[in-house]
Amino acid sequence: MKKLNKIFLLAFFGILFSIPAKAQQRPIDMLNTTDYFGITGMFYYNYRNWVTGDNATKGSLRFDSFRLWAQTDVDKRFFAAVQYRFYEGWNMATHLYVGFNIDEKNRLKLGQTSVPFGYGYQPFDDWGNITFYVGLQDDYDYGFTWAGTYGIFRFDAGFFKNQQFSPSNPGRYDTDIFSGDVSDDYLIPVAKKNEEVNQFNGRLEVSPSGKNWNMKAGLSGMYGQIYNRTTDEKGDRLAAAVHFGLTWSNFHINAQQTWYRYTQVLPDSATQDMHDFINVSSWNFAYEIPTETNIFTTSAAYDIIGEKLTVHANYSYLWGGKAQSPSQLLTVGIRTLWDSFEVFAETRYGVNDPQLSGNASGYGRNAGSYDFRVDVRLFYKLNIVSVSSIEWLKKQLDKSEKKSEE
Repeated sequence: MKKLNKIFLLAFFGILFSIPAKAQQRPIDMLNTTDYFGITGMFYYNYRNWVTGDNATKGSLRFDSFRLWAQTDVDKRFFAAVQYRFYEGWNMATHLYVGFNIDEKNRLKLGQTSVPFGYGYQPFDDWGNITFYVGLQDDYDYGFTWAGTYGIFRFDAGFFKNQQFSPSNPGRYDTDIFSGDVSDDYLIPVAKKNEEVNQFNGRLEVSPSGKNWNMKAGLSGMYGQIYNRTTDEKGDRLAAAVHFGLTWSNFHINAQQTWYRYTQVLPDSATQDMHDFINVSSWNFAYEIPTETNIFTTSAAYDIIGEKLTVHANYSYLWGGKAQSPSQLLTVGIRTLWDSFEVFAETRYGVNDPQLSGNASGYGRNAGSYDFRVDVRLFYKLNIVSVSSIEWLKKQLDKSEKKSEE
């Protein structure tokens, strides 16, 4: 196992330092400031080595999601944004908030809004990494945030009263604590009745830049509580992260080190194993994570033809604390973007990764699972209402008025 891990790491860093990188960091349905309303459709081909029949059928073509998104003009004093997604058998709002621009440097948001912690989104790939699947990246909860930009410094702070949706509902985009009320359907033998409440976040980032380079480095901290409905008491959640990113000409690389510790207040009958792991859910699937652990994540990519063609490699590693065994995830892929059409082709290899295959009940569990998956995901984004479409419509109306006057 140790020899396999060394080969795994050497292969990744060989890829990482042999390719320079520059790429967009969000999928195609990320809104531009000039977009007002639109739709995004997605379907994909996938092959999974653990699924009976995939070797014979060579995988399958599947529906992924249909997405509606809208926003007002984010450059004005007041603004708002929403994205709602429909998947096979479940649906949810990814984000839903109103905002207020205090001035050019300070902005407030209220609603189901992004939690400021570490990288806002896993760069380059479409799958995410282990930091996302423990709930400390690209997370959206109910509360308010403040963002202030002063030269090369950016400050973010937020308070979140509770997580999105009921804690017993696993049908969510991001990762939150799962109460386990329907645990019989989700591999977890114990419903622990936990939920997230009263969370504070702070983030500081500095972004110096030069003629051919720019850098981002930051620190993040989080404190929150875990309310248990069985004991009617609250435990604590602590997390911290340091992140670094560098773009130099066509080279882009980033890394993040994350630590967290959760304390559950469970009934006296709870075993030590129940205390060591907590139930969470994301993507309509529930699983376990250690109540204390470390996560290292790094990513790189190479921009071949502007932003039209990009190759990328992402690696994350979970270890230590209450984890019984390390978990790993490696993604290597290629991405192409042509106007409103985007394609991700990615291969993924995971060790003890429940979200990849479900063969492990949780991250950090010693399941001995080694899973491989290939995905080709196709997006199409249609901007129905935007600044340019409104301007075009005004011109057509002006032309028709002039003709009628003549």
